[in-house]
Amino acid sequence: MNIEKGATKSHIAHEQHIIDLIQEVDDPFYLHKNKDCADYLLNIRTLEILKPLLAERNTWLTIGDWNGFEAQYFKEHNQIVTASDISDVFLKEAKADGFIEEYRKENVECINLNEDIIDYVSCREAFHHFPRAYLGIYEMLRVAKKGIILIEPLDVHNKMPLLLLLKNICDLFNPYLISVIWKNRFSWETVGNYVFKISEREIEKIAMGIGLPCIAFKGINVLKNIKENTSTVPTNFKILNQLKLKLKIWDFFCKIRLIPYSMLCSIMFKEMPDEEVLKNLKIEGYIVIKLPDNPYLQ
Repeated sequence: MNIEKGATKSHIAHEQHIIDLIQEVDDPFYLHKNKDCADYLLNIRTLEILKPLLAERNTWLTIGDWNGFEAQYFKEHNQIVTASDISDVFLKEAKADGFIEEYRKENVECINLNEDIIDYVSCREAFHHFPRAYLGIYEMLRVAKKGIILIEPLDVHNKMPLLLLLKNICDLFNPYLISVIWKNRFSWETVGNYVFKISEREIEKIAMGIGLPCIAFKGINVLKNIKENTSTVPTNFKILNQLKLKLKIWDFFCKIRLIPYSMLCSIMFKEMPDEEVLKNLKIEGYIVIKLPDNPYLQ
């Protein structure tokens, strides 16, 4: 299936959304060029946690990387990286301006690459846009040699026992009653996609089902709706320190399990990483799980 023959309404809406950004965004490469603004410093939090995988040089494919921001980050860390998105309208410009080296126009549900061709496939805040999200996961796993990374909003349902209890009670009377409390139970974005969220258990089940050797998780908090002046001017350190303090407080409550993290980084390894990588992941704060073999498929 490709975008022309098998497109869903969601695929078409997303490609058009990126094209429309030409009119809506003053400078789609602002963060590429202004690394002294608060928005950049807060934005790369979700990429810096991947440093355990950047110690040695690998090939990377970024998914949903509409302006090449992630690809530029990996490039700056000595990685061989190709950016991809469902539309290449901005990626062409990113390459022309020297921010990235290679790009591809790809629908993640049907990646036009051979199996085991890229060391790592990275998907940061794009999985929740996929209309057939799990098909996207299997495609990423197909083309990856070492593994895939998902950095996505966390499904808090199984992280909040009280919410689960309330849902179970509400279901006794009306299965829609919980929606009064759980406002984003059915969640769509204006571009036209249902918002898929991930959990450790869902990733674990996928990995176990296809016999992967290892998975790793790390929670992270990000700040959304940053005030405009923190992203369009050089860093106001007073504002930046306030934002960092807010994140530290948020992180503290997450560490003591009072509240869940807003985002989850999930790494699904297709081959067992070496001990140095596993050690660095644990130092970085990842939970690393070596999965058992299926005893009936030896």
